[in-house]
Order: sequence, then C-alpha cells, then structure tokens
Amino acid sequence: MNHKNYFMNKEDKYSKLLVDSGLFFYGHSKGSFILPSHGYALWKNIQNSLDKKFAKHGIKNVLLPTLIPFELLEKEKQHIAGFSPECFYVEKIGEKKLENSLVLRPTSEVLFYDWYRQILQSYQQLPFLYNQWCSVFRAEKNTNPFFRNTEFLWQEGHTLHSNEKEARELTLSILTDYQDYAENILGLGIIVGRKSEGEKFAGALESYTVECLLPDGQCLQLATSHYFGDNFCRLMNVKFQNKDNQIQYPFSTSWGTSTRAIGAVVKTHADNWGLVLPFDIAPIQIAFIVIGQSEELINYYQEIYSMLSPIYRCQLYNKNSRFNLNILQADKEGCPFKIILGKEEMEKYQITLVRRDHIERKITIDLEINEWERKLIPAYEKYMESLSELLDDKTKEQMVNFQGESIQHFKKNLKQGKLCGIIGKENEKFQKKLSQKSIEFRDNHMFPENNLTELKNKIKNGVKGLFLIPFCNDLNCEKKMKDQVISYSIRYLPILEKKNKKIKKCLFCQSDTEIVAYLGRSY
Repeated sequence: MNHKNYFMNKEDKYSKLLVDSGLFFYGHSKGSFILPSHGYALWKNIQNSLDKKFAKHGIKNVLLPTLIPFELLEKEKQHIAGFSPECFYVEKIGEKKLENSLVLRPTSEVLFYDWYRQILQSYQQLPFLYNQWCSVFRAEKNTNPFFRNTEFLWQEGHTLHSNEKEARELTLSILTDYQDYAENILGLGIIVGRKSEGEKFAGALESYTVECLLPDGQCLQLATSHYFGDNFCRLMNVKFQNKDNQIQYPFSTSWGTSTRAIGAVVKTHADNWGLVLPFDIAPIQIAFIVIGQSEELINYYQEIYSMLSPIYRCQLYNKNSRFNLNILQADKEGCPFKIILGKEEMEKYQITLVRRDHIERKITIDLEINEWERKLIPAYEKYMESLSELLDDKTKEQMVNFQGESIQHFKKNLKQGKLCGIIGKENEKFQKKLSQKSIEFRDNHMFPENNLTELKNKIKNGVKGLFLIPFCNDLNCEKKMKDQVISYSIRYLPILEKKNKKIKKCLFCQSDTEIVAYLGRSY
C-alpha cells in the first residue's frame, strides 16, 4: 500500500476535505505534500496576519540556511537528543562522501545563535528581534497531513535582550499574539498555559503553549513561546559588552507556529458540504455566482465586482455550466460568502448574499439609493460647485468634466459603503458562530478527575477530551505517569496559580499539590 492510499483509508473524510478544497496534494515520498495555489494562499494569509502582530514589536523577517553542519547542531546536547532520531542527514555530494555530515534543519536555534555570536558586540545593538518563515524537516514515523509531515512550513522567532525583564515580557507578549490569532482569526476555542517540566522545550526555563481541542478529542499544540534565560547564549558563546563595559550573556526567547493551524481549522470548521474557512484567512472571501450569460447580466456582475474587489478577495465561480455545481465548488473550498446574481437580482437592482455557515438563509441587499442617501448627492454637488468658484476660467473648464465623474464616483461609493457595511456585520456573526461552536466543544469535553482508577476507567471506556487533575509537576512523577496512562501527557498548567487553592494529592504520587494540570492526548 502506498502512502497516499494509506492516508485515504486511515483519515478518509479529513483527507478528502483537504483534496476537494484545494488545500493539499500528496507528495511522492512519505509525509511530503504539495500546497496547491489555494492552500498556499491560505498559508500566506496566515503569515500576513502574524507578520502584522510581530511588526508591532519591531520584529523583522530573515532567512537562514536549510543545511546545518552536524558538529554545530551537536553543540546543544539536550537539543540534539530530542531531534536526533528525526533528523535527515546529508552525507554525500554525488558519489563523494562528506567528511562532516550536514543536517536538514529540524529547527534553527544553533544557526541563529551562531549568527548572533558573529555580529553582536555591544548592548547598543540589542534587542535582536528576528523571525523566519521557512520549512523544516523531521523524519516522522506516523505522518498525518498538516499535523505530522516530514517537511512542513512554520515560522520561528529568535530574540536576544540585554536584560531578563525585557525577554520575559516579549515571551508573554508573543503568547498573547498567538492567543488572539487563534481565537479571533482562526475562530478556535483554545487553551493557554505553561508547559510542565516534562513537556518544556529542551533548554528552556519556561515554555508556554496555545492548544486546541479538536473534534476527535485530541489536543493540538498550535503555537509555543519559550524563555531561555541565558542558557543558549552561554552554550553558543554569544556575548556583548554592557553599559558598565563588562562582558555579559544576553537573555533570549524563541517562539513559533506552523501549518498545523490549517489542519486545526479544517477539522474544527468543516461541515457536510465541505470546508468552512474563517473570513480573514480565506483565499477567496466572496464567491460570485452568476446565473445566466446575457451581456446585461455580465455587465451587472462587473459593476458589483468593481465595488468589492478592491476591498475583499473576490472570484467568479463559472467553471461549470450548471450554476449549482459552481455553488457546490465554492462551498467545498470554504468561501465565507457567496454573492448570487441572476436576472431577478439585476432587474430589481439587488444582490443575494449567502453565508457559508448558514447556506439555507439568503440575504437580499437592495442597491437602490435610499431617501437619506439621495439628500447627500445635492450636498456633494453643491460642494463641488463651491470648489469650482475658487478656480480660474481655464481650470473651471477642466473642472466641469471632473465634476461629472466625481459625482458618479460618489454615488458608487455610497453603494459600496452600504454593501461593505452589511458584509461586515454578517462577518461578525459568521466569525462568532464559528468560534462558539469550537468553544462549546472544548467546554463540554473538560472533565475534573481526582481518582486515578476512575480516570483509567473513563479512558478505557472511550471518554475523550481533557482531564483536569491534581499534579505535582515533578519530572520523575511525570515520567512514571506515562506508564499508567499510556498515550496521554500533561498538555498544560495554568500560567498563574490562583490564591487560596485547596491542597490536594497528586493523582500519581500522592504528594501534596495546589496545581491543577490538564491531561490529554495529542497529535
């Protein structure tokens, strides 16, 4: 059985959604994939959304090499211990064996810090605020489209700071950015917290996570943000001269998210008709469906399209001769809105708007200028006439032609504003409904549990979700825990412990604790 058939049998509905929606195509080797134009546009929209957030911190994008000398990666023993079994090694060029092996990057910490070591001299250069969008490579045993691939796309930020406070603040600020992105752009009901001792990133003093509980009851780690202290800088000999002319190690952070987000959106927001994409990241936000081919109707479509295309990502769906098949295709691809134009809409000077999450409901929008808007036109004409009075005779002649065009633009802008206002309000409802569905699923699948035997029974009986358990956060206890609840892990701990918490017994070692941990299965 080849890898494509294996996936289609194992995850048939999910894989079919990806292929039908044009987001994904299987690559030739196991775990590889092709992003068709629709899928790549979705990823670029995610990238643009996050870049805007990162730019507010002064973060700039860079690009580092794909190949890492193995001897450089090996400097961080904890790091290589975690990634070594998953690394792809390059040991030959043609038939010539390399003296020093190269590694396809599983992540880029050592490359960033080696670069920083070469360019950093003084505190006046800090902070270093850099991020890269790139692909990384990990030899996953069990692959799953977007969730686990041998090559996948992500962003990884790596920053250096002259003091601990600044580094810690950025770590949490980026976490907040990821939280806002996941909730308000992706429309996901998420969980935000800090990682346990056993789940922290190797070399990090603190790791924070944004996770989503998917409809199959498993947790997906969407994004992480890490505070390293000066650990990596000491390891990689990155130093600078501080204000007191003393040599000091900087404090650093690292944070990232990946194409896993696409998998989360697909699994969470799909319905019986296909994919449902959040408005901000959808490659096509408005799908035009024209019922008929008359010249008048095409002109009418072009009039509406010219109003909306400068503001929204619009596309005419007309590949099929039957308009209902064009509607079906737009629904499969997850377009948030459809605008349907036929003879009836043209004659009444209306459009029919349909939301992807409520395809039975048709919203009729009348484009005729109403009484209040009509009153604005004479006022605008009067304003233009008053302007012309200030001009000389030659310029007045030129103004006559411009005045006519300007009034037509004014009328068009009135209609455009009306359309965009209605679409904006409908989008608020659309996004809220998407989010609420995911939030309700999350809230209905979180189970407090204080008894280990009962926990095991629930897992055995197929209860899926997150279990809230008392936990000591001791590394040795966490390692033993995995023998008692196989395939489960501590997904996160609360960032801030509440005061006056009751002392409970750790579910696994019975030591006193105030910590409530969230236990679940993950991808």
